Amino acid sequence: MLTMGKVAAAATLAGTGYLASTQVMQVWEEDFDFGLFPWVSAAIGAWAGWTIIGRRVTRRSSAAQVISYGLTGLVMMLLVAFFVFAGNEALRKSLARRYDGPIEAILDMIPISTTWGANLLHPHILATLVAGGLLSAVMARVVDRIWK
Repeated sequence: MLTMGKVAAAATLAGTGYLASTQVMQVWEEDFDFGLFPWVSAAIGAWAGWTIIGRRVTRRSSAAQVISYGLTGLVMMLLVAFFVFAGNEALRKSLARRYDGPIEAILDMIPISTTWGANLLHPHILATLVAGGLLSAVMARVVDRIWK
């Protein structure tokens, strides 16, 4: 069901995903073709904002619940993004015949995710992610209180 709280959470977390992915692109050490990386991150953020944050935050949510929902939505956005981007990288490597079988490609997704996750450990990227997760939940609550 369409509610303005879901729309606000989806839009805010989508913006957070886009902004964080552009920051990751700036600190990336090697030449890499990112392609649609920021837009896919924004889509994953919109999904997490709509389904995780927007579904849970209501006008009766306490401040602790809002913080919890915001951080939960952020963590889910990151986990899904790691899965999608590591799967894409494993698929790219498998099409280049670097793996002997499909299980080896699936198992290689874990080191790929940890390598990509290490790029998120810059303070300005962590601050952007946490602030965006909290802001999306607060925006969902405020907008849900205004438009009932």
